[in-house]
Amino acid sequence: MNAEQSNKTRITRPTIIYLLVGLIAFIIRLYFNFSQELIPGVNGGYYPVQVRTILTQGSVGFSDMPLLFYLDAYLVKFLTLFELSISDALILNVVKVVDSLAIPILLIPLYKIISNENTNLSKPYEIGVACFSVLSFSPLILTSDLQKNALAIVFLFCFLGYFISYQNKRKYWVLISAIVCLTLTGLTHFGTFCFLLFYLMLFVGFIYKRKAVVPLMVILSISLALIAFFDISRLKRLFSIGTLAFERPALTNGMLAPPDIFVILISIILAILGFKVLKDNKRNLLMYQKGLLFANIICLITLSFPLLDGEYFKRLSLFLFIPQILTIILIHRSITKRVVISLYISLFILTTISIIAVISHKKETVIDEVAYQDLKQLKSIIKKDNKTIVIARHGLEWWAAWALDTKVGQDKAMTDDFYTKYKNIFIINQYNGNSTERQRTQFHEPFVPQNSEMIYSSKYFYTFKLNFQK
Repeated sequence: MNAEQSNKTRITRPTIIYLLVGLIAFIIRLYFNFSQELIPGVNGGYYPVQVRTILTQGSVGFSDMPLLFYLDAYLVKFLTLFELSISDALILNVVKVVDSLAIPILLIPLYKIISNENTNLSKPYEIGVACFSVLSFSPLILTSDLQKNALAIVFLFCFLGYFISYQNKRKYWVLISAIVCLTLTGLTHFGTFCFLLFYLMLFVGFIYKRKAVVPLMVILSISLALIAFFDISRLKRLFSIGTLAFERPALTNGMLAPPDIFVILISIILAILGFKVLKDNKRNLLMYQKGLLFANIICLITLSFPLLDGEYFKRLSLFLFIPQILTIILIHRSITKRVVISLYISLFILTTISIIAVISHKKETVIDEVAYQDLKQLKSIIKKDNKTIVIARHGLEWWAAWALDTKVGQDKAMTDDFYTKYKNIFIINQYNGNSTERQRTQFHEPFVPQNSEMIYSSKYFYTFKLNFQK
């Protein structure tokens, strides 16, 4: 076999492997999304509501980073070119398919990162990395009601691919591509954007020390302005993180499930391995590789810290697979063959456990199909106008908006000015028709004031109308 044929073999085989792994991930995500009529998860109904609002009103109904919603809306519009009419069913299907594709596409920038690093990963090691990146616990959880996170992480990996490539090639078009991907991450998901900014600050700070202060301040200022432009409430939430981050520690409040323990242990082990490689192989590592390892180590320690508030831990730990993957790629050259073998065996075992665990406990919708059909009966009672709003528990409010095509909110929004803004306030309490009896949602049903009139009751819902304005 000549050199050219050998090159083709090296390129073709990994490509086929990535395609197969991506196809498996796509099929599993399709199963999650299409095994139920509605979209699973607490925020499952949020996405089609936002997309339909764009299609009917030209903008999102709830302030948020909007890129995914517009992408879905334009795809729906595109499909109408093939004589399909815009309908609720079409919107739901487009939202589900786009979500099913998101994480598997991550394999494209991952392949670029591995190629840029030129690490010559052994075949089992590379397959293990590819499988872990889209089929481990966190990527599988990022489905259905976490769609913005999933797509933003794809853009994050694209940023890392171009960013690492720029460290090698120093071409301006590569840097511009990285900046575009950074912006796309910000336009897609607030949390992922914040994580990427944190990661970038760690990397740039490690490499350039004091010289990094001014560029980082500029990047941070532009980023905060971007967040404020689309959703000022999220910016306020960012500034309050210091007071809430340790409010109810996950460890001491019994909020750590077995998958969380696995994630913490993996993160600690990889942080130790990364630190050892960074300390013992300074001469063999390029400066940017040292910066990447440093950023990975800090992220692994910070995001897996079990004394974080339970809610913050759940959200932040979903990002841990990113520094885990990057660390596994970067340390490959510097660890012994025994550790390499142990790592890829561990990756296969953890990926297998993740698939079994997530499939056997897949997300459920917050309302079953029969109860949803009953909810739609309220459309003849609750009329759509700017002075009407429906209050429901978190999760159910999205499907109320979807079924009734009206404004919705939670009871925490019912402050003094709320009663002067709306003339018709309806409150829905659900007491039957959850998608599963195995686990009822943790969110409470809204409080019903005494001077409220019951206007509808069924096997599934009590619906009340407030008879006064405060």
